[in-house]
Amino acid sequence: MKKITIIGSGLSGLSASCYLAREGNDVTLIDKNEGPGGRLSYFEKEGFVFDLGPTWYWMPDVFESFFNDFGKKVSDYYNLKRLDPSYKFYLDDKEFNIPVLDEDLYKVFESIEPGSSNKLKDFLNQAKLKYDISMKDFIHLPNHSITEYISLDMFKHVFNLDIFKSLRNHIASFFRSKTIKDMLEFPSMFLGGTPNNTPALYSLMNYADIVGGTWYPMGGMYEVSKGFGKLSNELGVKHIYNEEITGFDIANNQINSAVSKSGNIYSSDTFLCCAEYPFVQMNLLDKKYRTYNSKYWSKKNIAPSALIFYLGFSKKIKNLDHHNLFFDKDFDTHLDEIFNQNIWPKEPLFYACCPSKTDPSVVPSEDMENLFILIPIASDSKDEKHIKEKYLSDILDRIENVTNESIKDSLVVKESFCVNDFKERYNSYKGNAYGLANTLFQTAFLKPKIKDKKIKNLYYSGHFTVPGPGLPPAIISGKIVANEIIGERV
Repeated sequence: MKKITIIGSGLSGLSASCYLAREGNDVTLIDKNEGPGGRLSYFEKEGFVFDLGPTWYWMPDVFESFFNDFGKKVSDYYNLKRLDPSYKFYLDDKEFNIPVLDEDLYKVFESIEPGSSNKLKDFLNQAKLKYDISMKDFIHLPNHSITEYISLDMFKHVFNLDIFKSLRNHIASFFRSKTIKDMLEFPSMFLGGTPNNTPALYSLMNYADIVGGTWYPMGGMYEVSKGFGKLSNELGVKHIYNEEITGFDIANNQINSAVSKSGNIYSSDTFLCCAEYPFVQMNLLDKKYRTYNSKYWSKKNIAPSALIFYLGFSKKIKNLDHHNLFFDKDFDTHLDEIFNQNIWPKEPLFYACCPSKTDPSVVPSEDMENLFILIPIASDSKDEKHIKEKYLSDILDRIENVTNESIKDSLVVKESFCVNDFKERYNSYKGNAYGLANTLFQTAFLKPKIKDKKIKNLYYSGHFTVPGPGLPPAIISGKIVANEIIGERV
């Protein structure tokens, strides 16, 4: 039995804690914030319940597989509902409901580009192949080196996976319509990149979206964190919250203990950092122990940050769905402004989530509305109140314009979360929202390693290492690193 301390209680930390505890290890999980989940947390204000971070639930098979590993089911911990339509797109001067995969979806595509329904079937068949190969052969690899891929006959799959082709070019080989291209390219932003620098491999996300479906845990996304936390407790993991780790006692290239801000000392055989990787390297380790220095991180392609608004309205907003994507301005201009120019976008695209369309428990009264708005912005953007206020006014104007409904006068609750908040709450590098962008040269074995190269008993998981950003990858990341720690048991 090993004594293991995990720092950070996001889904990767919770996942790892479960696998490690199942094998009989003495596991303690520590987090600087008030409860489990990391970015997957929540807050309440005046009866409105807001998900603080992620609001999309894709790849339900990954969540189910996790609980199945412990003889459990998702339904033992929270109740899922499939959304139909999955989401609504506002593109130019039109709106499109995206239904679940059936004849209705094919009709939507045909209405935009005649003949595109058959192309969609071909596109999804290829995306399914990528999804199946990735989930079966690649996504669970620890990615210590390229030899892991050679041993798996990588070259057999390389052309099927379209690793060296961009997502944009891949989609353009099937469809002519800019509207359809925008619809299929949008997941790249949730991967922290652009359609031009995201490998076509990640069309697997289109498969996850369209075929796997968009789901919602009743009660809000925090129910997922609670479910993972409950299982972790059931397996014997000790949880400590509101406890910030500030450094390590290291001797002979091995951590003896972690030290907290409050002065507590946590001695262990093994340490797993599921906190922000750059923060751990540059703030918790002395220079001589750093594998990746500030120069290394500065050269990395970091995912964007976000300006998020949490809004409560005293009336229903009739023309919004649960998920709404406002692509009523130019996609490429927005991408260029945040990824290349590093400026606040002049006419940003944004995402609006209205969970009260599905779940009355997130509002104080059924005649009220809960609205989450996310605007991707450049990491390290200047976070100032007057800028955020202007953006909120402009965004509400655009919602009023496309929904043909006045809503500003019914706004009763208003909170925001931006670059400085990401830095303060999550120790987020440059205030990023998604970690390391999934570009070609930041994929698989080219990501920062899960095992520290200089400190024998230090490991990492989360959105800066394999397999990448997002909730399902976080779950898998925890399993990968747990298997590494278990496998090294003497």
